[in-house]
Amino acid sequence: MHDEQAQLAADQEFAAAVAGGAPFDYDDTAVVPDLPPPGAPVMVVRPVRLPSDLDAAVKDLAARQGVTPSALIRGWVEAAVDDTTDPVTELRRSLDAAQRAANELTADRHRDAA
Repeated sequence: MHDEQAQLAADQEFAAAVAGGAPFDYDDTAVVPDLPPPGAPVMVVRPVRLPSDLDAAVKDLAARQGVTPSALIRGWVEAAVDDTTDPVTELRRSLDAAQRAANELTADRHRDAA
């Protein structure tokens, strides 16, 4: 956490210096990351505007299910697009969700008992 705060402070100091007109050098010798191999799945960023209360509800639901909001929304989109959902896959998803809910209830009971 301290490293993140130090990096954030350094980034903010750099941004302020550049915004103030300070020169900076571009390192064209830096290593360029490799592209994914041919045929690898490509993820596309699709911005979606949500009211803040709906966004908070999505984040809360995702946290309760133990997934990221992106993974939760991606699952919803996949389910809506895929009309031929395999019943076994759907059952596994339901069982996973039930297990996460049971784990959350168990954790809540332990917190309440403490």
